[in-house]
Amino acid sequence: MNRITPLLVLHLSCTHAKWITDTPEVVPRGVSKLFDIPTWIAPMDDYDGDSFNSVTVFSVVLIACSLLSTLYYIFYVYLPSLPVGRRTIGPFNTIIVGYIVATFIAAFTFSLMSAGKVWASFGIFHNLFEIAFLVFFILRNQRLWDRTFITQCSAYLLSTMFLVIVLPWPLDALFFKFQGLATDFALAINLGRLYYHNLELHQLASMGEMNYVTDAEGNDDGMKDDKKAKYSISVPLHSNLYLIYMAAVLHACGNALVTLAHHYYVWILFQFIYAISFPLYSYYCIEVPNSSRIGWYKVDYAKDALAVLIGLVCSGLTIGIGVINRDVL
Repeated sequence: MNRITPLLVLHLSCTHAKWITDTPEVVPRGVSKLFDIPTWIAPMDDYDGDSFNSVTVFSVVLIACSLLSTLYYIFYVYLPSLPVGRRTIGPFNTIIVGYIVATFIAAFTFSLMSAGKVWASFGIFHNLFEIAFLVFFILRNQRLWDRTFITQCSAYLLSTMFLVIVLPWPLDALFFKFQGLATDFALAINLGRLYYHNLELHQLASMGEMNYVTDAEGNDDGMKDDKKAKYSISVPLHSNLYLIYMAAVLHACGNALVTLAHHYYVWILFQFIYAISFPLYSYYCIEVPNSSRIGWYKVDYAKDALAVLIGLVCSGLTIGIGVINRDVL
């Protein structure tokens, strides 16, 4: 009995290690050419490495150029033009800039090692900023560094990465795709709500969009001093919000398409969409460098929960259809 027990423990430990490493009878997966590590992308028919690498690098370069343009405009043009003590772009735009930075890092590391368990340590921050958007829509009256905001984002980051680390292939890939696609859908819905709310505000104004001249924090101290209403005529705000709304919709649709159909040209399209969506976010930050002009809809927890629920359901259905099409499990 004393000899059998150590052998039994050794067998169970090996079985557990095998379960963590892989799940039997599933589709094969590719290997990163640069680092020789397993990826989450299964082999594709008619795969052309040159074209795939070209579109990936092109999207990375375009995101990098748009990010540099945004950072240059904000830190060297916009902020220096503001009075000292009021140099801010607002919390909403701060999240957008962080989102672009995180997406650039995710896209750049994807071009090196492809999507996989190791890459998830970088790609998770792209999803983290989508979570930050959703949390901000609910807690928008609190600062970004508020304990509640940081706690919720940290809880998502740690719990998601823990599951990705311990789950075997393909469950790790399915879980990561599920939560990422759900946040894509939910973000598109909420940005749509924001766009249509500001469109409605614009339509209620009889003479176009007329805004009080405000400082970086949205205050109207100048008006209080001379007691005269100063106005500035500008491009309607909803027109610029439409850019990031469409960027979110394009990104969500691209992610859904590549989940539904694991084909080479669908992947090419998905990668190319990155070169369209995130430069749109950058262009918005240049056109609207401060978020104080945004008209926010009233916080409605029921609608916010419904947006997340729709995202989860759509993500689950998309992945379910994709699993059936690919015969993953």
